[in-house]
Amino acid sequence: MFEKMAGKVNLIKLITVLIIASVAVLALSILTESSDGRKQIIDRDGGSEEKLCNMLSGIKGAGEVEAMVQYNEDSSVSGVIVIAEGGSDPVIANDITKGVSTLYNIPVSSVIVFEKEQEE
Repeated sequence: MFEKMAGKVNLIKLITVLIIASVAVLALSILTESSDGRKQIIDRDGGSEEKLCNMLSGIKGAGEVEAMVQYNEDSSVSGVIVIAEGGSDPVIANDITKGVSTLYNIPVSSVIVFEKEQEE
């Protein structure tokens, strides 16, 4: 009878150790994580810039558009440079600036629009 009881006690001890170890591993994982684990997904190979250029070139008078997006260390957008054929027109430049500012939720002062040089 004592042998059966000793086997059950050992099993309970083993289960208790496994539960404590699991909780310790989980706690260590949570405590060593530098943030809450969520990250904004950003395409650093130019895919988002290509989509931005396609969108901006749809603005009436903008013409052909090129863009470069600058990111902070935390992967948020810090600034955008846009070169557009219609960039010399203040109304078009303003429309482009407002569009980029709204899209990336950055101040208009972080967006600059230049006129694209005409190729001959």
